[in-house]
Amino acid sequence: MEQVDFFDENYVRQGVTTRPEALEKGLWLHSFHCWVARPCARSLLVQRRSSEKALFPGMLDITAAGHLMVGESVADGIREVHEELGVSDIAFDRLVPLGIKLDVARIGDKRTRHFAHVFLLADDRPPAAYRPQESELSGLVEISVAEGLSLFSGRTAQVPAWEWNLAGDAMKTCVSAADFIPRIDPYYYKIFILAHRLFCGERHLAI
Repeated sequence: MEQVDFFDENYVRQGVTTRPEALEKGLWLHSFHCWVARPCARSLLVQRRSSEKALFPGMLDITAAGHLMVGESVADGIREVHEELGVSDIAFDRLVPLGIKLDVARIGDKRTRHFAHVFLLADDRPPAAYRPQESELSGLVEISVAEGLSLFSGRTAQVPAWEWNLAGDAMKTCVSAADFIPRIDPYYYKIFILAHRLFCGERHLAI
């Protein structure tokens, strides 16, 4: 069973636990979030979760993300990009750090509490060049930053997007805010804002 470090509310390490125990007790863990932005298309890639996932199957979420295991540093989180997106040539120093997001939710009788280290990655490779991990993802969805801002500001109810399946085939689709994992803060809106600022050459970016 996977073991993880757990922390107090001040992000001071307290010891080691398992992920099920952390969910049951609502212990603070830390995690890694990486959002892939495509400057050439002024767009953001998001993952569609596998239909086999226990939580939020088939919904849209962070491009690549996961828990940090026992003893792992934040930099070790780059393995999530390598594993989930099927690429090995992306180094941690290419990521743009956005800071720590406090990610808190209750899902049924489970409580998630994370110090999430959030990053943007500017990468222009075509979405079909990724090889998503089948156990985690069913595909990738590309949304223009302009459309994402319109969607998450509430100006439009749904926006056009392109979706790539595991075989690398693309189809045009539409997405709404309800297609994304629900969160209590405007996380997705903030990410589209920060991607827009990144494209404009701004370097003072924080979640």
